[in-house]
Amino acid sequence: VGSLPIWVDWNRTPVSVHGDDAEQLELLILHLRNQYNVRRRSLVMPDRESGGCVFFIYQACNPMWIAEFLNKMEDK
Repeated sequence: VGSLPIWVDWNRTPVSVHGDDAEQLELLILHLRNQYNVRRRSLVMPDRESGGCVFFIYQACNPMWIAEFLNKMEDK
């Protein structure tokens, strides 16, 4: 499949997670909640700045947790 079009802006508060596909972002949210109990986040919404979709994470999130999800998705 190659790399998924999901990127994270770690330099902003709250951290924002961007993607072209809302469904992929929802799957990432499920992964973070089920594997790492990341629950403080926004809903997926249209990204008015860069197009696509975005959600925000309002608690600590290890970048490796998102990388793990992306690696799993690439293997499919």
